[in-house]
Amino acid sequence: MTHGTQENRDKNSTPIEAESWISTYLPALCAGTLMAVVLLLAISCSKKDNQVTAKANPSAAPATASPAAALASVTTEAPKKIKKHRPTTATYVNSVYGLSFSYPRKYSLQASKNETATNRESAFVKPGSLEIVRVDVPSDAYPDTDFSSGLLAVRLNPSLSAEECLEFNSKPLEPTKPASVKLGNNEFAEREEIKAEGLGESDLKYFHIFKNQACYEFALAVETSRSADEDLAQVDRGKVFQQLEKILTSARIKNAGLAAGQAEETGAAKMTTAQRVTEKAEVIATEQK
Repeated sequence: MTHGTQENRDKNSTPIEAESWISTYLPALCAGTLMAVVLLLAISCSKKDNQVTAKANPSAAPATASPAAALASVTTEAPKKIKKHRPTTATYVNSVYGLSFSYPRKYSLQASKNETATNRESAFVKPGSLEIVRVDVPSDAYPDTDFSSGLLAVRLNPSLSAEECLEFNSKPLEPTKPASVKLGNNEFAEREEIKAEGLGESDLKYFHIFKNQACYEFALAVETSRSADEDLAQVDRGKVFQQLEKILTSARIKNAGLAAGQAEETGAAKMTTAQRVTEKAEVIATEQK
């Protein structure tokens, strides 16, 4: 009886132990299998991504391997052309008289050609002057107006003293002493004179300064004219003089030995040497601002 009971117990415990083993290890086996599958899928996807990246960037490796080709493509590009602007002003330099000034390039400049200035042109109190250079405003600078001409002339008279240089032979607008005005680095004695002839009129301004033992004269002139049947507007003389005075403001007069030597000479007949050297003056182009 006892033996039979023991056998029955053994038979009844076998399925219980089997079920206990399955419930204990089966979840672990399933989890391990699942992790292995996920790992294999991850490795497979990573390889595919690398292949896709390599296909999408086929030129990545060659780009770093050909710096010479890249440099050649840069050096073969045509250089950009730099647009140069034409200078709007030029500078006149006369080293003999130590004179220099800037003027618009559109104005015309004419150096002296061995010609002496007459008393009618200059305002010196004594004869013996020489015209060094003159700058003319284009006649079409002020269209549809009665503007005829405008100029700045530079003359020199070595026979005058410093006191005589402050005097003028022209008649002033009013009976007053010459005015003193500073333009740029120079202080001038100034006098204005207006002349009328028929339908034309001349407005002249004279500026004197004593330098290098000689009297320098800067003469500014604006002339107007019209016919009886012409309907023209009056030119703004102040505007024209403003442009001419800009030239005068830029004037520089440095020490020059020749002018001092000429102070002992009197009369234009003895100034042939000075007339020849005026032809050595230079015109230098300046850059646009």
